[in-house]
Parts: sequence; structure tokens; C-alpha cells
Amino acid sequence: GIKRDDIVILKRGQGAKGKIVAVGSVTSDYEYLPQFDDVEGWDIRHGRRVRWLRCDSSKQVQGLARGTISRVHNGQIKDAAETLLREGREAVAVDIPPPAEAISEEDLVEGLIANGLRPADAEAVIRAIWHVRRLANWYARYGRNLSEHEIRTFLIVPILLALGWSEQRIKIEWRHTDISLFSEPFTKGVKPGDPHVILESKQMGTGLDGAESQARRYAKDFPCCNALVTTTGVRYHLYTKKPDESWGASRMKERHLSAALNLFNLKDRHPYLPGVGGAPELLKSLMPG
Repeated sequence: GIKRDDIVILKRGQGAKGKIVAVGSVTSDYEYLPQFDDVEGWDIRHGRRVRWLRCDSSKQVQGLARGTISRVHNGQIKDAAETLLREGREAVAVDIPPPAEAISEEDLVEGLIANGLRPADAEAVIRAIWHVRRLANWYARYGRNLSEHEIRTFLIVPILLALGWSEQRIKIEWRHTDISLFSEPFTKGVKPGDPHVILESKQMGTGLDGAESQARRYAKDFPCCNALVTTTGVRYHLYTKKPDESWGASRMKERHLSAALNLFNLKDRHPYLPGVGGAPELLKSLMPG
């Protein structure tokens, strides 16, 4: 029912704790945008364009509803939105990139082989992906009280093993990290170096946005670790830095986001962020050095 010139409120929270983050006016008719088939796990390909004005700080109001999309009848909220439309700071317009290309499993196998995996091992990665897909579907339909421990054990570690990591180089829950991958076996009597990669796991169905800052807090103690991965066991985000950079130095996660992977929706690059790689780059970065 949304139409041109309707006013849209972008909110955070609800009830007495609700805040208006931005207000916009609809500027287009319906558009189908295949770029947005996976936005933090959401499929939002059906949309309209909006001219957004944002608050310098979130405006707290009472009465914002819980629903993802709902009509606003509250007079206080309407007045706050009208004020922001007059006084807000216009958000920078961003061009929508062309859609990413889907990748076949055969293309993914060829890419893994080109990056040094034996053909049999590359095929094992695809079999591990099939296994994780089936198990993730079961968890989504029938699973109950799924913990991050189970996600790590049954969804993430099988992919790591298929990519060539040995159990002796994988540490789970080591120094606050969910999973740490080491260049050498983690042996008794030998002080380990910094992890090669740190992985932060999150519940299925949740966004990966907040996980990056948490993983970076752990990684700042390991200056030689140049790669972080946040994952739900199905969706993966890879963050990288240069050797002379610090994980704690930047607050702009887009600066470090290097690749994204959805095991159910393999693409050659990030669905909508320009310059961010896709499934081939992420799996290549997860291969042992």
C-alpha cells in the first residue's frame, strides 16, 4: 500500500524505548531489485526508492510499534517525523550496483583447484557444503535450542576440515575467541604464535553486523592475525587488514570487509557492496596458508 510521497520512519527499538533514526519520503513506484536478495539474511528485492533525512542523534519517542512494517497513527511520532523532514540532514545518495552473478558448484570447484586444492579435496568441500545445507535446513525447521557450540561443531568445523585444516591447528574457545586457526599445530610446550584466522560464530537467523566489532576486540591482542571471519554457519563475512594496521584503529567496518559467502546462494561477489568479493575469495582466504 505504500505510494509516492508517503513518509517512512526508520526506527530502532519500540514502545517507551523507541528512537527515530531517519525519516524519508517515497520517491518512486515499485521496483524489483535482485541485488538485495540477501541483506543480513533478509530478502528485500521488492522495494521503492526513498529520499532519507537522518538525525544527528536518534530522536526518542513513545509508541513505536514492534512490527517490521506498520502504519503510524501516534500524533507525537508524526510531529517528530515532520520536524525531521524539515530539519534533518540529507543522507548521501548511493548508486545501486548491478546484480552479482550466481556461481555454480562446478565453477566453485574449478576455482578451488586453481588456488591449490587437489580435485578430490575441492569436491570434498562441495560435499561439506551439501551436508551443512541439509543440516541447516533441519535446524531451521525442526531444531530446538540450537546453541553456538552446535553451530561451531556441526556447521563450521566440517567446512574448515574440508578446506584442509587439521584438528591440531584448530582451537575452539581459545582466549575468548570462538574458533582460532593456527599456521602450525597447537602443541604442548610450544608457545603458540598469533592465530592465522579468528572466527566469531553467531546464531542462525541473526545478522552479522554486531559480530564484527566483537571479533575485532579479540583480534587487537594478536597483531599478526590479518583475517577475521564472522559466521552463522551458513553465511560468512571476511574482514582483512594490512600487516601494519591495527584492528582497533578503524571504526568503519566497510574498510575491512573483503568477501561474503552464503552457502545457499553462491555469488561471485558481495550481493550489493561494490569491491567486496564473493564465495571464491572467501573460501580461498579460509584455506590454510
